[in-house]
Amino acid sequence: MATAGKEEKILNEKIAIRIKQLRIGIEPIQSKFAKEHLIDRQMLSRWESTNDNRGITIHTILKFCKMINISLKEFFDDELFR
Repeated sequence: MATAGKEEKILNEKIAIRIKQLRIGIEPIQSKFAKEHLIDRQMLSRWESTNDNRGITIHTILKFCKMINISLKEFFDDELFR
């Protein structure tokens, strides 16, 4: 498995930050959000981790977007990605 380059790491961090921002806007308590959306809290924690070099797939981002009823466009339409 190839390691992520600098740009990929920055993008992974931005995605993790965006997921956390959106989740906090809905439910500040991570475990409650996970329970309400029928996902594992540890998985959600990994999605929000800026230290996880694996990143997440576009499919996972789409799954998260569906959970909170936004589009991928809305997810990426943020100052973080400009």
